[in-house]
Amino acid sequence: MPEDIRVEGDGAASRVPAIVLLFGGALGISAAFGMLLLLPLYVQKLGGDEADFGVIMASATITAALAIGLVIRYPEALRPNVVLALAILAYGLGAVGAALVEDGWVPLVGIGLLLGTAWAVVYAASPMVMSEMVTDGERANYFGYLTGTQQLGIGVGPVVAGFLAEGNLGFRGMFLVAAVLCALAAVLVLAVGTFVPDTRKPGSVAGQAVSFRASLGSILRSESAFWLIMILLFACLFTTLTSFQTTFARAQGLDFSVFYLSYTAAVILSRFGIARFAARYDTLLVFAVAVSLIALAVASFSFVGSNAIFYALASASVGIGYGLALPAAQAQAVNVSEERIRPRVLPLAGLLFETMILAFPLLAGWVISALGYGAVFVLLLFLCLTQAGLAWERYATARV
Repeated sequence: MPEDIRVEGDGAASRVPAIVLLFGGALGISAAFGMLLLLPLYVQKLGGDEADFGVIMASATITAALAIGLVIRYPEALRPNVVLALAILAYGLGAVGAALVEDGWVPLVGIGLLLGTAWAVVYAASPMVMSEMVTDGERANYFGYLTGTQQLGIGVGPVVAGFLAEGNLGFRGMFLVAAVLCALAAVLVLAVGTFVPDTRKPGSVAGQAVSFRASLGSILRSESAFWLIMILLFACLFTTLTSFQTTFARAQGLDFSVFYLSYTAAVILSRFGIARFAARYDTLLVFAVAVSLIALAVASFSFVGSNAIFYALASASVGIGYGLALPAAQAQAVNVSEERIRPRVLPLAGLLFETMILAFPLLAGWVISALGYGAVFVLLLFLCLTQAGLAWERYATARV
């Protein structure tokens, strides 16, 4: 992390403590999210299957969209770190609710609504907190650091959860541990406001000079639309690979920890190492190469069988590509937009991403339950090839 880092605004306070606190909070909530990725196994224990888990995930689609819609409509009603802290606490409450479910998977539909809505706001608000502390030139790097920290938690969470669930705590005790992590994360995120000046103008709302409808239309007509489509496609990939990985690994006779550890290590290597080297090259070229690697990795999942080494290589390849491509898409969506509507770009990206995160498992779960995992990987490969094709077309057009 650069040493001479300062926040623009009143007081020009050092942002290093704020970034450390934000990363700590992001690690805590993402680890809790990772622990809740064992919910599909819990659903199976309660008599359900992948299709039932898809219903649980999709239950929050509308409420998540409404919650993020409020953030888009009123991006400065509350400070971003306060919005993030409240969402983290709500996620912790959902984890407590999951621990109270003992008989049958149906009550988890209501718990899924709360978890999904809270996580959607967490995803949308986290980059908003970071964005107000960085410049345009730094945004891609710091989004990478933030999402790298999140991926660390998401990757380590299921491994820790598996250990706890198989021990004396069981699934329900493990969910309570996740809730405690959420409480600690919320405290850290609230403390961010101590070190970052509040740049909001009293009584004003971001984008006041531009109506909500006008700013949304401007975003969708701009180059930001391309990057928002890329983010939406990433959501389909991410939610399927992470949400159903525990049950896929069990069906293949594999240890799901291999995926999460390999994937997480690759994402961190990508965002904290390879990204610096890749910064020397055209962003569109790096993005096109990264999404092509993801497509190749997704295709290879159909052939891993019970080979743990092949499984680890496929998982790591997804992590490298995803680690390079997603932060670039998020940063470009902001950087190519007009200054006056930027406060609404990130929450809009979060809306698209999280809506698909919650809705797509309904389709993926049905495909897995009816046709098997091979079919769902064919579906994901189609989406990845579509993404790669659009990326290479955009790169070729830019060179003309």
